[in-house]
Amino acid sequence: MAGAAPAYRYSYPERETVRAPRIQVIPGSGKKDRTTYLAPGLVTFAKFLAVAFVVFAFFGFARIWLSSATVTTALSSEEVSAKIETARSFGSELEVREGYLSNPTYLRVEAVKLSMGASHAQASIVLPEDIIKTDEAGNLSLSQSIKAANGC
Repeated sequence: MAGAAPAYRYSYPERETVRAPRIQVIPGSGKKDRTTYLAPGLVTFAKFLAVAFVVFAFFGFARIWLSSATVTTALSSEEVSAKIETARSFGSELEVREGYLSNPTYLRVEAVKLSMGASHAQASIVLPEDIIKTDEAGNLSLSQSIKAANGC
């Protein structure tokens, strides 16, 4: 183990120091020396064109929205009209059927076809008293119904 290499190296090469370049400031007159690239009238005209374009685009979108709403309303109106026509035709058909069913002659003919005849004896059915009870407010009462079912 005597021949092991050291964990850290202690000899560093010398680095050269880098110096920042010198900056020299020359005082000026500020905004006075700057040249104007566009005429003020041209800038105003460009702003006017931009505003006109935005207004034109707004009216275009509004027109498209109104056209879309008109088409949707027209389609809905046609659908409702078709439903009304269907209901009217069903109503007419029901009136005809009601006319047949209220005609006693038609009913006798249909009864004979089904081998039906008039009853010779009368029968009556007697039902017991209902066990379902209600309270004073008219609501169903479970406790009173149970008492009636038990015969109490």
